[in-house]
Amino acid sequence: MSLCEIQRGQLTGRIYSTSKGFYHVSTDSTKPIHRQKQSFIQWILSIFIEIFLPTGYPNTVSSDYLAYQIWDTIQAFASSITNALAFSAILEGMGVGDEKASVLSATFVWLIKDGVGMLGRILFAWFNGTGLDSNLKMWRFYADILNDLAISLDLIAPFFKHLLLPITCLSNLSRSIVGVAGGSTRAALTQHQAIAHNMGDVSAKDGSQETLVNLLALIVNIFLLRTIKRDRLLVWFLYFMLTTLHLYANYRAIRTLQLRTFNWNRFVLLCEYYFRNGQIQTIEYINRHEPILREMYQSIRCYVGIQLNENHVQTIDINQFIKNHFSILYNQNSKRFDVILMDNCDDGDLIKCYFLLQYLIDSKRFDQFLVTSSNISWVDIDRLQTTTAHLYQDFLFKSQQMGWDVNQAKFLINNYRYTSK
Repeated sequence: MSLCEIQRGQLTGRIYSTSKGFYHVSTDSTKPIHRQKQSFIQWILSIFIEIFLPTGYPNTVSSDYLAYQIWDTIQAFASSITNALAFSAILEGMGVGDEKASVLSATFVWLIKDGVGMLGRILFAWFNGTGLDSNLKMWRFYADILNDLAISLDLIAPFFKHLLLPITCLSNLSRSIVGVAGGSTRAALTQHQAIAHNMGDVSAKDGSQETLVNLLALIVNIFLLRTIKRDRLLVWFLYFMLTTLHLYANYRAIRTLQLRTFNWNRFVLLCEYYFRNGQIQTIEYINRHEPILREMYQSIRCYVGIQLNENHVQTIDINQFIKNHFSILYNQNSKRFDVILMDNCDDGDLIKCYFLLQYLIDSKRFDQFLVTSSNISWVDIDRLQTTTAHLYQDFLFKSQQMGWDVNQAKFLINNYRYTSK
């Protein structure tokens, strides 16, 4: 009988028993059980891993964890320095160091800009909260662009002191979106990275990493701000250099992500490849080719979770709708598919619905499945499912084999649902 000793996810010893007792197995000879001595560097590294990486690393996190965290650390460091430059510019714009400046006026500007930021956070979460899960990568990158935009606005504030209030309000409005988008997508990323039901640990260690980066950036900022003082040319040079690094590091960080759940972009890419080749592409390939700044464009648009109107009610087959949990309509005038959902339509039903939509779009000749009524037709779901039953099961089976999560989806849908009584 043999045992493997594992500590913090690393193999630290191999033990087997004989008639003479227990022995430690090494590559060269059999030695008694002992703790292998560590060098000072190895000891420091082990302490660093214990403090800043999740327990059990790398076995308790996703395979893309380390690559993402490295690039995320680089972007956070660059952002911390540019934020310090922006903060210094705001204080200058408010008149810090100027005897003629009014404390009351500066306080008023500060409170107003904070208030605008608070309203911005509420409104952005209201209007776009549901899109943050489905378009995680896009909003992660947009948040970083808005953060850099906010910093640039702060840097120009000293040049336009008479416009200080609107400039700082606009800057804080951008930062409010950054806060909501960044925080929400970070939570979704933590869920992706924590593969051992250890979201709390992964989140806590991410916070520790961020705190360490901010601490190092703070030390750099103390020396940097004393060195550059009011050399505006040097400030703008540092801003452009660090902003370029910030955006590049963010792009690389996002590209390292290997998300296993379906959203619109990944599902369209996967279906297009499947319909052409009969095979499922790898998670790495699809994530590498997924658009970041936009959604995949198709000749026929799809709107899922729409509100029923009078034409829809007169068109759809109610019995099919209740049985299948969704109904697909085709608007011939606007060349679009509208999907109506039952309240019991789950992620499995949504994946099937989106697969059928992609099948209809890919086939281009889908008249055989349409039941026409005026300018709006409803799709005969029963007939369509009979035609695609084997194809859909093959798609699910091969997707599961390639590591895709076929039990949950991150599609962006509207909020209208219907129930039968």
